[in-house]
Amino acid sequence: MEMMTLEQQLSNLAKEGWDKRSLRYYRQNCRQQDSDTLACWQEIHQVGTPLYTKMLKRSLLPVRLKIQLVLDHLGTYVDEHNFLQLAPMAKYHIWTDLAPLAEFNVFFRALVLRLYGRAPKNRQPLVQENSDLTRRLNLFRGYLDRQAISYLRQTYPFLPNDFWRLAVYAKRCGVELDFETGANYHNRHLAKQIDFVPENMKVQLAKNSSYGYFSRLNDARMVEFIINIDTLEFVSQWNVIKQEKTGKFCSDPEKYQVSELRALADTESFNYGIPHGKGRVPWRYRYSHGNLDGVNPLESDLRKKAKKFWRADGDARKEMNGYGDLINSNGIADILCWQNVSRETRLALYRDYTSWLYQTKQSSTGIFHYYALHSSEKIYNWGVGR
Repeated sequence: MEMMTLEQQLSNLAKEGWDKRSLRYYRQNCRQQDSDTLACWQEIHQVGTPLYTKMLKRSLLPVRLKIQLVLDHLGTYVDEHNFLQLAPMAKYHIWTDLAPLAEFNVFFRALVLRLYGRAPKNRQPLVQENSDLTRRLNLFRGYLDRQAISYLRQTYPFLPNDFWRLAVYAKRCGVELDFETGANYHNRHLAKQIDFVPENMKVQLAKNSSYGYFSRLNDARMVEFIINIDTLEFVSQWNVIKQEKTGKFCSDPEKYQVSELRALADTESFNYGIPHGKGRVPWRYRYSHGNLDGVNPLESDLRKKAKKFWRADGDARKEMNGYGDLINSNGIADILCWQNVSRETRLALYRDYTSWLYQTKQSSTGIFHYYALHSSEKIYNWGVGR
């Protein structure tokens, strides 16, 4: 690229939507970098870098316009199948080193919560607005998911599976993983399937917020991963969505087999709102998860079609033959317990477990707790430890 002076860069950045206060910070940052204006220019055009995030935070643009700025920088648009695409020729790209709990993700979530998160119960303001901005904003969560998965895989390629990568990252960040938010919407099955047994668990970062209870910044249960219990690999729409030579993603539902659609039905979802699960939610965000990430008519045609084939069960505590989390309060102990149940006996064990949840009206606490209570009765029938 042709070398630009700092003044030329500032002029171009102003045309790209940055306001005077953010440009003032850019000037100061470039001067601190010993006039390495090319490095600054390259960094600012990667959404999520420290420089990009600091400029976004310092900008005096209204919250709505800050959100729109990010989406516009990436060239986001909703295609004919209601799938969010990123313009291949956009000047800005998502930073490849953007980590799941990076400052940008936390701040962007805070912006969305400030704009929509304090609505009363039983309202979906983001959905109700149904504007071009809210459609793009809602669907943008998928690209934050895609980047989180990509980051873990490229940062820890030497580890044996995705769960290990996630666990090592959480340890490095000094946070706990959350296993306690229900995963029934990520364990879907065909409508007439009679031998259904859950295969996936939901794991979220972080279990508790790294920020103070009264802080507007909150990373509690923000980044979500769906993981196959046996293989410990991520289950994600991005494992099956096809990318064309142009860089555009194939969003036509007719181009996918029913078996491929399962990953789209079970896929993860970055949370703008703060899920309750069994964790603490500040009062101002009490209904934010339902309002921002819950029932949602703004989904792509791909996911809508996937959900027509692949159905989710209701909570076993509330309905007969409902769904019960295999992995929950005991985390890794639940995983190891289930992995050691023989495949021949899993269906019978799962039915016993969900029947017990329905009869006792208890919330799912995971298979390890149930096994500990009943192992002396049925250990040989279940096949645990074979």
